[in-house]
Amino acid sequence: MSTAVDYGRKYKPARQRLYELLVDGCWHSHKQLELVAGNRYSARLLELKRLGCRFESRFLEEGGGKVWRLLAERGRPQGKRVKVFLDEADAAELVGGTVTLTARSAVRTALNSFRQHKEKL
Repeated sequence: MSTAVDYGRKYKPARQRLYELLVDGCWHSHKQLELVAGNRYSARLLELKRLGCRFESRFLEEGGGKVWRLLAERGRPQGKRVKVFLDEADAAELVGGTVTLTARSAVRTALNSFRQHKEKL
């Protein structure tokens, strides 16, 4: 008899736990979100937003903080972003319509790195 534990089921990611809390469509306080997803629950909300979830939030009048709820409709997932670091002069040239060799190289490097690590992001 195997006593193997399926840790994937036992320890769900915080994002999944947060989604399962919010999927009921009811308002949930920031304290409830923190209990389920930890003190970085706002980062998990951002991850869900990038996956296409839409939220509504409002402040409680009693000064009890913010409450959140998941809306029924889902938007389109956001595309992943490529970060490019350029010097100010190269960025100005790029915006002005001229592409310098330095800017082209920086974009090529960033795009290659993004493509190599896309599944990890």
